[in-house]
Amino acid sequence: MKTDFFNYDLPEELIAQIPLENRSESRLLVCNSNNQSIQDKMFKEIPNVLNEVFQLKKTQSKVLLIANDSRVYPARVRIRRKTGARGEVFFLETGAKKTYRCLLRPKSKLKIDEVIYADIEEEKPLFKVTNLEPPEVSIIGSVSLDDILNQYGEMPLPPYIKRDPHKNKSNINLDKERYQTIYSNMNEIGSSAAPTAGLHFTPEIISECKNSNIEFAYVTLHVGLGTFLPVMAENIESHQMHEEYYHISHNTVEKIAEYIENNWPIVFVGTTSLRTVESFFRLAFPDLNQNTIYKMGSDKKLINYLTPYSNKWLPTKIFIYPKDEKDKFIPLIGKAIITNFHQPGSTLAMLVAALMGVKFWQVFYTHAIEKKYRFFSYGDSSLLVFGANV
Repeated sequence: MKTDFFNYDLPEELIAQIPLENRSESRLLVCNSNNQSIQDKMFKEIPNVLNEVFQLKKTQSKVLLIANDSRVYPARVRIRRKTGARGEVFFLETGAKKTYRCLLRPKSKLKIDEVIYADIEEEKPLFKVTNLEPPEVSIIGSVSLDDILNQYGEMPLPPYIKRDPHKNKSNINLDKERYQTIYSNMNEIGSSAAPTAGLHFTPEIISECKNSNIEFAYVTLHVGLGTFLPVMAENIESHQMHEEYYHISHNTVEKIAEYIENNWPIVFVGTTSLRTVESFFRLAFPDLNQNTIYKMGSDKKLINYLTPYSNKWLPTKIFIYPKDEKDKFIPLIGKAIITNFHQPGSTLAMLVAALMGVKFWQVFYTHAIEKKYRFFSYGDSSLLVFGANV
């Protein structure tokens, strides 16, 4: 399919620039691809919505929400050149190293071996440019990258959030709290972009979910910038996804197997969670489909096939997209996904279109624009039901 097919006109005023005062006050668009229904709700209603959609009381079942617990690090450091010109270093990796892959601005003007300084402290040298293709910098002195990011780093907000940090520095502290899910794992710091579908959850909503037959399980996928970038290839089939790494614990695998064995609904919190679990199951069952896997679940031996791949860091370049306008992608497990509204021409918009059907995707995105939903990272949410027998 042509990439242009997934572009759409979005009024700039619908791109959320700051988070709402309360995470759970976001709106929730509930869409069911089985009957092509659309409902306007609030995210704080998510426990009741899930109970209604999956008829939990009637079926005596439970829902499993699978969320990505990767923690975002403050990857953006504002810098100043010797000339006084401002720019930034956006780190694509962390850890104890000599040089670091990054994005540089303004790359076209920087030179190899050039010393660059902290923007907020005069004559404080931080980095030396060691390479431009691809961009890399080394740290000056004995300080660690963690120390620099803790002191100077800002959360890696995407470019469509257009704010001048020098005009309102209070937003920098706000972003450190709000561009992070409340369940992010302090031991799993590694994302250079937030798994934004989870930003709407509060402790109160999670508690209400647990009291409403809705359980949580966590996977980890460290999100890279490529996940959110527009596809530049003319045909989507030509797009190459960047490599990311994911981890699924044995406890989570056991919980997933339990839900499959009981045929209880599994819902992904975000595209990164879906891509993680889909990658994992494709590794374990490269030649099977969802129907076969759920039939296997009834023999209570599914866990034996999954255990060898648990508790490991594994690579993925998975790219889920529709093959044509009539194609509908059926993941190996799962019935629905909670996700925000995605950028025109992005791999995430293509993933949603593949899950829900291209024509229906166009319908409910048009509805969201007409109803003035807030879009992208700090925007509103949706519950998209794609599984049959719901």
